[in-house]
Amino acid sequence: MKLIFKKDEESQISVVQDIDGKKQEFSYVDMIKALIESKKMEEPEILEGFTVAEVTSIKRMVEFINKEIEEKKENAPAEDAVDGSTDDDELSKMVDEL
Repeated sequence: MKLIFKKDEESQISVVQDIDGKKQEFSYVDMIKALIESKKMEEPEILEGFTVAEVTSIKRMVEFINKEIEEKKENAPAEDAVDGSTDDDELSKMVDEL
């Protein structure tokens, strides 16, 4: 999953997400679903009009998300002791209900 950042003539920022080659309007729910499946966000695509500070901030955000995902994978138990489900299973169920 990759986020594509655009800025229009009025400096309004919009975000499109590319999931498996399919571009669609940004949705937090779809982003979470894609991150559960892929376990990583690709390097963002940042189009013209952004300042160096904005580009740096966007890239840091993606790095932070990937770092958090990696830490969760490393620190999470493989299965829940009670019912055998993983945290990802539970999160997927919750997102699907949205």
